[in-house]
Amino acid sequence: MNSFKKNKEVICVCKNYYKIVNADIYDKVSINIIRLYTDYIFSLDIITKREREKLALIDNIMYRYVSDNRFKKEMISKLSMLKVSGRVNNIVEYVMNKLIEYFEDYKDTYTRNIYIPRWI
Repeated sequence: MNSFKKNKEVICVCKNYYKIVNADIYDKVSINIIRLYTDYIFSLDIITKREREKLALIDNIMYRYVSDNRFKKEMISKLSMLKVSGRVNNIVEYVMNKLIEYFEDYKDTYTRNIYIPRWI
């Protein structure tokens, strides 16, 4: 598959790609995370349905990252403490898998702590 066709397919799966890469982000950590996201999505060969689903999930996580400050702070704190073993062959994929894991933890915690506003 030529690169143009592959990139077009990636953009079709990652519906939030342009919103993510064009977000007004100025901190160094977020710039690096967005760069890792673009490296990951364009390095992946989309063959199976499972790979498409993973790509769409990472796209949604990254969109939430650039649009939700609470989520962004949580992810930055967790990713800054991330230790990568020397045995890891693909660091970009490792970080993306950790991002998914942290998102699942955040989602579980956030849905358990439902905030009910108090009416005066």
